[in-house]
Amino acid sequence: MTPALQEYMNFKSKSDFLFVVSANGTPLIITAQSAEFVEKARQSSGYTGHAISDPDNDIASNLRKRGAVDVAITQKNGYPHGMAQPAIVLTKTDGTVLYSWAIEPKTMNLGGATGRPILSEVFHNTMAKLNGQRDCSQEQQSSKSGQTSVSGLLKEKIFG
Repeated sequence: MTPALQEYMNFKSKSDFLFVVSANGTPLIITAQSAEFVEKARQSSGYTGHAISDPDNDIASNLRKRGAVDVAITQKNGYPHGMAQPAIVLTKTDGTVLYSWAIEPKTMNLGGATGRPILSEVFHNTMAKLNGQRDCSQEQQSSKSGQTSVSGLLKEKIFG
């Protein structure tokens, strides 16, 4: 097990779920960028939360194997093992997936630059699932109402 994967498993074992900041959740950023980049990003942004540098994309591979989320890995200069594209996965300590989403880079989402979930809806659906209520995330994903589309982004920029 690589150090990045071990660090991820440590966080996972200590929290009810990862990423959401509430109900004993732990926010965790995982990036394919170097540890040096993470430190520079911390300094420039003031972010003090947990972050794991995983340039080998071992965590993405582990999540895919477990069926938690299929993180797209694209080739890009400066990333010897590819660049992990944006994804969200919220898992309970026992491995139950509460929510997962991964960008699939396409022309329609500008290569993955748009079409992201609205985090307040991710939070709402995760809390509903934790409380035994109906999970609406699949409906939102299929209808795209819970995502920012290219056309929606353009309309917002043009018409306010």
